[in-house]
Amino acid sequence: MRQTEKAESTQSFAPTIKRASHSKCLHVGIIGAGQLGKQLARCLIDLSGLQAEDIRISTRRPETLRDFQELGVLCFYDNVGLSTWAHIIFVCCLPSQLPNVCMEIRNHVGEACIVYSLVSAVPLSRLNQLLGSRGVIRPEYRVVWTETSQEWDKNWTITAALRNASIVRSTSFGNPQGGIVRIVSRFIETTIYAALNMCTEQGLSHKQSLSALNAMIYSTRMRAETSHRSPLRTEDFVSREYAITLSENSPYPWFDLHCVQMKDTPFSQHLNCTPWLLERLAVLYLDSFGTFEQVTNANNLAVTSHGED
Repeated sequence: MRQTEKAESTQSFAPTIKRASHSKCLHVGIIGAGQLGKQLARCLIDLSGLQAEDIRISTRRPETLRDFQELGVLCFYDNVGLSTWAHIIFVCCLPSQLPNVCMEIRNHVGEACIVYSLVSAVPLSRLNQLLGSRGVIRPEYRVVWTETSQEWDKNWTITAALRNASIVRSTSFGNPQGGIVRIVSRFIETTIYAALNMCTEQGLSHKQSLSALNAMIYSTRMRAETSHRSPLRTEDFVSREYAITLSENSPYPWFDLHCVQMKDTPFSQHLNCTPWLLERLAVLYLDSFGTFEQVTNANNLAVTSHGED
């Protein structure tokens, strides 16, 4: 994360979360460089704000990735080396290759490292068994085509589609009409718990971790809309019984992301009762693509036009 802003509600500065002791940057690794791996790498370079040198690709044929190498992406065939370096690993290999990949990297993945599987044919339970890591994420999506889906040009690359504000909004979990791509797993909760694990890895106490999250949620852009909202509390993520055992400087426990995706958690229950928070997280999602202003302006124009009819 970048240095967080001051949280209006807590009147305190959230701590700066470093990526690692030797680097201030997020390290993203990609295992597999087929069509999916290449498109993911292109999206990260063009849309994420990451520098090319913060992305590495491990593939059996690195010589085929000359375009990425010329941009500064390090391409090689060393799954173990990539795993010891990365904070987030995207697995984009074939299903038949997954067992061997997991066997290679399972003892080399960092404690807070997120292993994000895009191998849709392998279920989460099997993936967790193969990796033996608490940081496994395997999101589940459902694609729903409607009459309003026609603006999605099937000839677009993923990068081109994600530059279109209306397309990005249609993939957002905060779209009240339901988007083209709908998340059916507990992806939001998993993302937040993964962020808390990263805070714990950096030595932050549970209060500092909360401060970081609240600073993000109560950012300047949405301060007017969130100024009257209650900040996140420790018991929003753990049981009340566990929360009272935490001292001032205690970190959160390590959260098993496999369990977060499989069953209800204190945060999933809190999210169900707090619709404004879900809306706020949806805004942050849009903002990460740089499309929040475009979507807001489009919505305002639509409302104005409707009022003139």
